[in-house]
Amino acid sequence: MNIVQEIGQTADWDADQLKVITAEYDARIVVEAGPGTGKTAVACARLAHLIEEEDIEPSNTWMISFTRTAVAEIRARLHSYVGDNSFGIRIATVDSHAWSIHSGHDPNASLTGSYEKNIERVIELLKADEDVADELSQIEHVVIDEAQDLVGKRADLVEALLKRLPEECGVTVFTDEAQAIYGFSDDRAGHLQTSVGNIGQPLLKRLKSVRELEFTSLALKEIHRTSSPGLRRIFSEVRKDVLGIQKRQQGFHDEIAQKICDFADESGLKWMQMKVADFSSDDLLLFRTRSEVLMASQFCDIPHRLRLSGYGGTLPSWLALCFYDYSDAFLDEAMFYELWSERVETKATPEYGPAEAWWRLLRVAGKNDGSVEMSKLRRRLSQKRPPIDLTTQEYGLFGPIVGTIHASKGREAQNVVLLLPTGAEFENAEEEAEETRVLFVGATRAKTSLMVGEGTVSRSASLSSGRAYGWTRNGKTMLEIGRDGDIAPRGLVGSNELSASEAAKAQNFLAGVSDVVTTYSLQVDPELDWRYRIVAESGETCAGAMERNVGYDLWDLLKKRNQGNSHRPPGRLSYVRGHGCSTMVLAPDDSEASTLHEPWASSGFLLTPRIAAYPSFYFKRRS
Repeated sequence: MNIVQEIGQTADWDADQLKVITAEYDARIVVEAGPGTGKTAVACARLAHLIEEEDIEPSNTWMISFTRTAVAEIRARLHSYVGDNSFGIRIATVDSHAWSIHSGHDPNASLTGSYEKNIERVIELLKADEDVADELSQIEHVVIDEAQDLVGKRADLVEALLKRLPEECGVTVFTDEAQAIYGFSDDRAGHLQTSVGNIGQPLLKRLKSVRELEFTSLALKEIHRTSSPGLRRIFSEVRKDVLGIQKRQQGFHDEIAQKICDFADESGLKWMQMKVADFSSDDLLLFRTRSEVLMASQFCDIPHRLRLSGYGGTLPSWLALCFYDYSDAFLDEAMFYELWSERVETKATPEYGPAEAWWRLLRVAGKNDGSVEMSKLRRRLSQKRPPIDLTTQEYGLFGPIVGTIHASKGREAQNVVLLLPTGAEFENAEEEAEETRVLFVGATRAKTSLMVGEGTVSRSASLSSGRAYGWTRNGKTMLEIGRDGDIAPRGLVGSNELSASEAAKAQNFLAGVSDVVTTYSLQVDPELDWRYRIVAESGETCAGAMERNVGYDLWDLLKKRNQGNSHRPPGRLSYVRGHGCSTMVLAPDDSEASTLHEPWASSGFLLTPRIAAYPSFYFKRRS
């Protein structure tokens, strides 16, 4: 039985899918694949077929995806197809592949340089470095996912890579121009602002225009994701309309929105009449903007997950629960099971058990003798982007997902609630086309049902730091709390911030709330250089202290309002939501460890509240 038949036991391939999966190993093809046509499954089956039937070496294959989340899904699916052979395939984002080339062939490579300069250096290496050319000469096949979103410097990079690959290297590119929405993203707080026009020629147009690359086209047409008649019409009829909007002048956004409403299972909903608590863990609530997601989350007191830029996966709390005082160089399986039984089962409910947790630890820092090397584990987990094997997919606790359309691209859910901004206005047809594609992407995340409604109407913007802020109808200010860098290890168990007993009490408190929604208040402390302490709702426990950037941004906001001389930041911010806890890890050589209390200074593992909040407050007049 060949791999196509074997995989086919769980998936009945249609003729178009089989044509892609079984194409010649050295073929260079662009596959047009709309939502629901099984693109990810076909991409993985394509690689599985090449490895099992064409005898291609797994380590000589690359899979380039757009997001780390997609990488995790692809890796899991490939393992189900080809087992441990999947570990040899280089599955990574464009940026990760670029860094691999950069760090491996440039002794001066540094993550501290600008993104543009780092990419430019990689492109130089691709064009001229013989060692890079020698490495690329071993590659037999490359699969590129979500090619429509490769623009600007990333498109330059991939084009340079394709031109440097050996002629006999096959390339399979998956794309859907109806879902090209990364000309701009969801990083804006609440307004629609595009950077389209500054991104250069997208990769797809280059593939079709550069003859030396010699790509042919195939298409996946049959919809497999859903059997819902309305959703199928959105996936097919509305998609055709979206692909044809470039020929229109204006007005097509409202037209597409109306068709989606007509084909949805329910429409006309009002967000202010809905609650996150009304939905289950199979549901995805999609807003257009970042501030709308923060607002919805702020007024929800049940466990839920966030999906928006800046709030990626975190390290689960069980890591700190197990290892906060573990200082041995190695960890064996028996000891890990003992730690899990004593510390995790009584305080947290991870999405998997100790056997899978142990397997994940081995994937990240395992030794040949079957133990885990703790120094290696700490180094890997302390990275800005820790290994996917040990990170959660979303920010928060198990429950409904509340997110932006951009951050949910490539993902799907049984039931989707699409909440649209009202009265959208556009500066030009190009911006309207982008927003129409965003709308289409949101509507095609559903597998079973789609409900469409109106989102919140709020005035919002963002500071130079990227932190969102807004205004309520009664004149209060709302500020985003929980951004990357708002909490650091020293603020949790630092010797300057807390006494040894206070640090122990704080970490014990966090262990007890590691899996539940908790409400905190931030209280300014003059003795801590006016930083905010994180105080439990009862007022009895200080869980740590925020970094100075929160206060700096409050002063920045006052300056924007020309109130820097007449007002001051509030002494207290109430109703700050903590979505359980995650783990912070310090590398063995991190100098910050010397500022921490024991045992965390030695172990490098500590709990941190997983804060994501949008509290409201008044600025105080200076007395």
